[in-house]
Amino acid sequence: MSQIIDQTSDPGFSTLRVIVERFPELQDMAKTANLDPAEFSKLPDEAFAWPGERRFPIHNAEHTALSMGYSKVASVLPSDVQETMEKAASLHGVQTEVFEKPVAIEKVASDDGEYLIPDQKRFKVSSKEDVPIAERIIHEKYSSLSVGDRTIACMQLVKVATVHKQELHPSTIKLAGLTITSTQRMRDWIEARREASIKLGSALANAYDALAREFKGVEPYISDADDQVKLANALRKLDEESGLDAFYGRTILDPIQTVYNTEHPRDDFLKIGSALQNKALLASLPLSFWQDTLGEDIAAEIAPGGQVDMTILEQILPTLPADMKSALETQLAAYNG
Repeated sequence: MSQIIDQTSDPGFSTLRVIVERFPELQDMAKTANLDPAEFSKLPDEAFAWPGERRFPIHNAEHTALSMGYSKVASVLPSDVQETMEKAASLHGVQTEVFEKPVAIEKVASDDGEYLIPDQKRFKVSSKEDVPIAERIIHEKYSSLSVGDRTIACMQLVKVATVHKQELHPSTIKLAGLTITSTQRMRDWIEARREASIKLGSALANAYDALAREFKGVEPYISDADDQVKLANALRKLDEESGLDAFYGRTILDPIQTVYNTEHPRDDFLKIGSALQNKALLASLPLSFWQDTLGEDIAAEIAPGGQVDMTILEQILPTLPADMKSALETQLAAYNG
């Protein structure tokens, strides 16, 4: 399963570790770059190489270099996103030569293997046969790992499984922080925290209550990686301050399980208007649907050969006028039942 990840959507920054291994010259950039999600949220859309998705920051030299590093391990990126990064690199004086001679990625699949928690040298994976074994062990040991180690281990496992072309269970993808969020399920678990904090006599019961109220009457799913990371961090801080982190795995789900609470991979969906649409459904719609909804010219552009090209659709969607987006969302509602 292919996932497009950048520094704004990299739980535990485990992918960044891989990038620095491949391009050692980025190590200093990674140390000095501000990776606080709050900082990313302040940036305008034009500060990203992929403005419609707010991915791949290019507002300074450090982040331009890191974005280029992330792009090297991404599956497929729109050509204009790559071109924007290259222009930013020239503007900021980033030496693109560092990306021409990466450390061979094959070392991940070598006899030496790779640790899923590198800092502790735990859970070594040396071959494709090790992947399902490591996955089983991670799930067995999950409750004994810290919240940070849980995410790092699962993210590393996703990366190693991709290298070895091995499928993982959907629950592992969820624990790696790569799925969409059900706001109803998340609100239920936040309210459960409120009740637990009252029993503990914590003064933070009202904070949980206020957070839960924010998700009443909102969209049923959250797919924005920035928002998900912020929510997980906010819950982690509240849990630590209230003492609820001691109950993880017993009566309370940890922040990762609370926020990434479905088994629907984020990259399988595209947001159109206020609703998430399954990319598989969009790709299966007949050319006539796009012609009737968006017109002959746009349909021909997004569906060359009669079938929608998801990369082109993602590029064009942000440029559509509001009334056309609304019409598309309305028409898709019928297909979603």
